[in-house]
Amino acid sequence: MSKPGKKPTTANPTIRLIGLGETGVKLVETLAMIAPEGVVAHSLDTDNRSLSRCHQSRTFLLGQAIPCGLGTGGDSALARAAVESDSDELAGIVDDADLVFIVAGMGGGTGTGAAPFLANLAKQAGALVVGVAATPFDCEGIQRCNQAIGGLRDLKQVADAVFHFPNQDVIQLADADLGLHRALDIANRHLCEAVLGVSRMLLEPGMLNVSFADLQSLLRDRHSLGAVVHVEATGDDRTDDAMEKLLSHPAIRGGETLKEAGSLLVNFSGAEVTMAEMNAVTSAIGDRASAARLVVGASGHGSGETLQLTVVIAHAGKLAESEQDDASLKTSPSSQASAPGYSDPFTSPRADSYLDLGSEPGSSNRGGFAYTPPAPTADALSPECRNDLIQEAAKEEPNRAKRRKIVQEMLPLEIVSKGRFENSEPTIHKGEDLDQPTYIRRGVILN
Repeated sequence: MSKPGKKPTTANPTIRLIGLGETGVKLVETLAMIAPEGVVAHSLDTDNRSLSRCHQSRTFLLGQAIPCGLGTGGDSALARAAVESDSDELAGIVDDADLVFIVAGMGGGTGTGAAPFLANLAKQAGALVVGVAATPFDCEGIQRCNQAIGGLRDLKQVADAVFHFPNQDVIQLADADLGLHRALDIANRHLCEAVLGVSRMLLEPGMLNVSFADLQSLLRDRHSLGAVVHVEATGDDRTDDAMEKLLSHPAIRGGETLKEAGSLLVNFSGAEVTMAEMNAVTSAIGDRASAARLVVGASGHGSGETLQLTVVIAHAGKLAESEQDDASLKTSPSSQASAPGYSDPFTSPRADSYLDLGSEPGSSNRGGFAYTPPAPTADALSPECRNDLIQEAAKEEPNRAKRRKIVQEMLPLEIVSKGRFENSEPTIHKGEDLDQPTYIRRGVILN
């Protein structure tokens, strides 16, 4: 029998969907209506208007003192202040979760500024943290695209993996004449299918089950950009059709993303998935990703004769090729935003990444990192650590005494020449030459 307050070892993983900002709230509200049982959805925003439209997810207003439910107006620093003020309540939301999806639109204020801080709280709670980030269309401007890329970088530094969904890819999936409303619907559908595909493969029983441990081994501490692609196909040639849709997806870039992948999780769903179909798909993927670790799952759930294929792609974190690559990321964000499957150019995290991120080369256009760990309190210091600090301070005392004896030398500030006013009549007032500096007239020594 399990201990009180502990989950049984056979229980399903606890999955939480957390939407941040207007985009994240809309997506999580949609996901809450169709997510499998066991998934808990939360909507968090600094704008009370977006939360008032939520009926399926649990809502929480960030920064009730600042910005008082009025939104951040695209100010990510204000969003960081708001989310930090509610850290205790947010820690309760992610407590005891096994898998946390943080869904946010990048480029605005709340999603960009709050997502890294919340991801850090979830990591501290021991959860596997997956960011799901949508980035703007190119037409939304360089400033917004730059802010989105900065938000992606900050989120990636904390989360185990970030699945990137550029809205610009919708044009490749459809055409440039697509209406805005329809384009957003397509972008949101692909994002929702990805999150649902991962949730269902973990929660719904299947013929070849994908365990939570399998997903952890693929994503834990990779700190990289990845992708999730979900495609469906029907008919006698549904295997070929599914592979064609997979390779034509913008995130796959014709197969280049598969070649760069470090790990792949392929899950089949359908009423009657045959061994021949599984062999055909895995062979086609394996030929393009020979160096990647492959995990395969299969579920009998599905509708009619539809074959559903969900592919999770994880890259290993890499250092940027050069500072020039990082600088080009800033000056041309739109081209980067439209390539979700690119080889990860972001800086991989180090033990001191929280301190160094704000001073990275080429980062003058951005503010500091979205989350700075607080200084340890006196109560958090062990007696040994406290004694070490006292001893180090005692060693510095002689140096402090020496520094007090140092006297600054006289500054050579005497006037040598008046220049072109040398032969001019002096300005005399009450017997004093006002053309002379005051400290010379009064005999004051500067030191």
